[in-house]
Amino acid sequence: MRKVIIVSGANRGLGKALVDLSLQSQNTLVISISRSLHDDHKSFSIDQLAFLKYDLSTPFDLKKIQLINKLIGPYDFIYFFNNAGVIDPINEVGKFSSLDIEVSIRVNIEFPVNFINYLLNTYSNNRIKVINITSGAGNRGIANWSLYCAAKAYMKHFLAVLELENKESTNISFLSVDPGVMNTSMQNKIRNSSFPDIKQFEKLKELNKLIEPKESARKIFDLIYLE
Repeated sequence: MRKVIIVSGANRGLGKALVDLSLQSQNTLVISISRSLHDDHKSFSIDQLAFLKYDLSTPFDLKKIQLINKLIGPYDFIYFFNNAGVIDPINEVGKFSSLDIEVSIRVNIEFPVNFINYLLNTYSNNRIKVINITSGAGNRGIANWSLYCAAKAYMKHFLAVLELENKESTNISFLSVDPGVMNTSMQNKIRNSSFPDIKQFEKLKELNKLIEPKESARKIFDLIYLE
């Protein structure tokens, strides 16, 4: 059985690390969903890596997503890593623009919910595993992170309901995974923002306690056991 590994936000950070590991797996096609393809991935053939150029901050486009129908076969085991996410805006409620709110919801909620709905509707006869990259922000409120915290909590509960709806299925499974506080551009953005808990994140950097994305990716792969 061939594996099809789909990664959103695949051109940097944890997304790139997940793609890098996926490309080492035998009998596997990787589908990268992002605004651009990382330079490290441009040399791979279409049989190994397919790139779907997609700006997740725009409204969900089913026609564009349906392009992957040409890539996925009836017996493929589909893995979807819901990895893409934006933490912006880091600000108090009441100070957002309408665009701030739209972009956060589109990237963090609208795209993954629509994409998962599409997978379950279109590939109901395939084996499917959805891996949702979550965060501690989905378990507690952090001042000035309202939209991000709410989105992470939303997706965790969304997958929890999907587990209940598919508990009798042997083909479909769901998992939310917290990769830890990683050394990524998002963390750099956090440290360059202003919010009450910023010292906590600055200290993690100072004490060299940030996790490298490739380390988190390896732990996630070990956890889900790519069959």
